[in-house]
Amino acid sequence: MKKTQGGFSLIEGLISLLLFLLIVLFSLECFLLTREHFVELKESESTNTAVYAALDRMRRDLRDAGLGLTEAMALQVLEGVCETQDMLVVLSKDEDITIAESLTAGQQRIVTPDAKRIKRGQQIGIFDRYGGEVHSVSSIDQNSIVIESPLASHYTQENTSVILLRKIYLYLDGAKGIIRRKVNASPAQPLLESVASFEFDYARDANLARLGLRLKLDEEKIYETNVFPKNTAMASIFEKK
Repeated sequence: MKKTQGGFSLIEGLISLLLFLLIVLFSLECFLLTREHFVELKESESTNTAVYAALDRMRRDLRDAGLGLTEAMALQVLEGVCETQDMLVVLSKDEDITIAESLTAGQQRIVTPDAKRIKRGQQIGIFDRYGGEVHSVSSIDQNSIVIESPLASHYTQENTSVILLRKIYLYLDGAKGIIRRKVNASPAQPLLESVASFEFDYARDANLARLGLRLKLDEEKIYETNVFPKNTAMASIFEKK
C-alpha cells in the first residue's frame, strides 16, 4: 500500500505568501519611520550645533568688548558696546599706532611709521588724559594716513595714545534671514542662516548684554544668552574714580 506524500495546498501557499508580504511591508514601514526620525534628529542636532556655534562666536566678541580701551572708555571717548541702525557694535583695540609728531587742531594728515598696517576705512582713536576723538581713515600712503575729518583738538606726541580700533558689527539680514558679522570695513560674513528674528540689548547700568534669536523652522523656540563684558565694567570703575 502506497503512502501519500504530504505538502502545502494552494491555499496554504497563498496564506504563507501573504503573511510574508505583510511582514516585509511592516518591516519596511518601521525602517522608513526609523530613518525619518533619524534624519529629523540629525537635522535638529545640526541646527542646534550651528546656533550654539553662532552664539558662542558672539559671546566671545562681547567678552572682548572694550579690550585695551579702558582709559578711552573712562574718558567717555569710546564705548565698548553700543547699538546703532539695527546693529550691535562691539569695539576693542586692534593695536597701538606710533605718531611721528604732535598733532594740531584742524590737521587731517597724520605721519606714522605704522601706515602700512592700517587699511582704508578703519577707525583710529586719539586721546590723552583730558579727552579724545575717533576718526575713519580715508587714504593711506607710505608714511602717513589721512583721516576723513579734521582733528578737533591739539595732542602732544609724548602724552597722546593713538590706537587702531577693531569694530565688529552683528546684525540680521532680514531679506535673506542671515545673521551677519562684519569686522571693520571688510565684507560681512554669514554667521547663521534661516533666522526668523535676532534681538539684542545692552544694559549699561548692569553692564549686561542679552542676545536672543528664533529660527524659521521653529519660531516658538528661543535661543538666548547673556554676556557680562568685564572690560567695560573695569572702565566704569575707573570712570567713578
